[in-house]
Amino acid sequence: MSEAAGLPVGEFTGQTAQRIGRGSALGDTRPLLLVVNSGRDATYRGWTLQSMSQRYRLWLLSARPAEWELPYIVGQTFLDVLDGVEAAVAAAERLKEHGPIAGVVCYDEMRIVAAARLAERLGLPTATSAAVRSCHDKLLLRRHLGEVRSLPAADAAEACAAAARIGYPVIVKPRALAASEGVVKIDQPDQIEAGFGFATNAYANFGALATDDRGVLVEQYLDGPEVAVDAVVWRGRVRPAFISHKRQDLAPTFEETGHLVDAEDPLLRDAELLRVVQSAHTAAGFDHGVTHTEIRLTPDGPQLIELNARLGGDLITHVGLLATGIDLAAAAADVAADIEPDLTPRRRGVAAVRYLYPAYDLILEQVRIHHHLLPRHTWSVTPLAAPGTPLRRPPASFVKGRAALGYALADDVTTCQHALTELADAVEITGAPIPAAADPRPSRARR
Repeated sequence: MSEAAGLPVGEFTGQTAQRIGRGSALGDTRPLLLVVNSGRDATYRGWTLQSMSQRYRLWLLSARPAEWELPYIVGQTFLDVLDGVEAAVAAAERLKEHGPIAGVVCYDEMRIVAAARLAERLGLPTATSAAVRSCHDKLLLRRHLGEVRSLPAADAAEACAAAARIGYPVIVKPRALAASEGVVKIDQPDQIEAGFGFATNAYANFGALATDDRGVLVEQYLDGPEVAVDAVVWRGRVRPAFISHKRQDLAPTFEETGHLVDAEDPLLRDAELLRVVQSAHTAAGFDHGVTHTEIRLTPDGPQLIELNARLGGDLITHVGLLATGIDLAAAAADVAADIEPDLTPRRRGVAAVRYLYPAYDLILEQVRIHHHLLPRHTWSVTPLAAPGTPLRRPPASFVKGRAALGYALADDVTTCQHALTELADAVEITGAPIPAAADPRPSRARR
């Protein structure tokens, strides 16, 4: 078995491992982190691994062979922690024979509990797996908080009874998923059966799941804009890095169509909001890591939606970096290695991302960017789908229905929001409707 940078190459504790990536050169002294799963798409997580790899060697634990990850990792062990952490522990112990492991990092919602168990078994820095589980399981957190506005439902009849108890409108949602998949607003009883089926069917889009992840909740609907607080939790204290404002305009679903971060957001100094966030962490027992807390700003004050024990997804942390200069991906790596990160803002601007969808379900023909129409505050515009890709709007599909994304950077919120509107008008999405059998001629949709 050959080695590089003291790391094994070839057969590795019963799993095939390979040395890959730029960081495997001899003499590389960066600390080593285990990355539990990386995601299939570099669009949403490529910058995360790129940032972490600046100061750490990254060893990937994933059942899928690395592709886009190759420039950022020094090696890989082929396994899925959802199959049990024993194989991951054995692989890590073998790896430790060639040098210490500094920590475990995971931003995959479906695997964060298993990743915490792995870190516990290895004696590495982490919040307890029980605390992570309390964040991942939305019902558990409600119970820790002593709230009754979220009730489990085993079938549509139970969901109907729960909704009657809570009072309409309600939210029907999966108990432990991400990306707003399967989350829907229900206004009246005759919608419950369809809503329950919608939430249940969402699990099919997530492949492998832990056995106790399934289930459906019925919750009180909270009116008001939604924000997310992305933070580092160090020695039990929540340290907010930035706050993102969500755009959600595909009702009755809660698909997120954009995010905006203002480095000077007054909510960063809102004592009641910060109290709600800290209370959720305390109730869950989460005292070490990075978190993404979702809050509704209701007429009665800020109300907790969810507490996620991981980096925020959907490029929120990248938007935060553009607005504030705070690299929360690097901070997540530091915390995993038990190093207190620097959260000093280095920029004082406003940044936002907008996701662009076709006007209706279609087979994509082209995403055409009219560059001469782009506002000067455009940072970038990127197609997300190739010609020939079926694009279905929520509720038929989540995230995968996006055709393009665009960023805007400005000095103030109003200018940034105006730039996003102009940016969307500069992107043309064309294609043939789904189904196209009745009329094979392509029709055009523009946004």
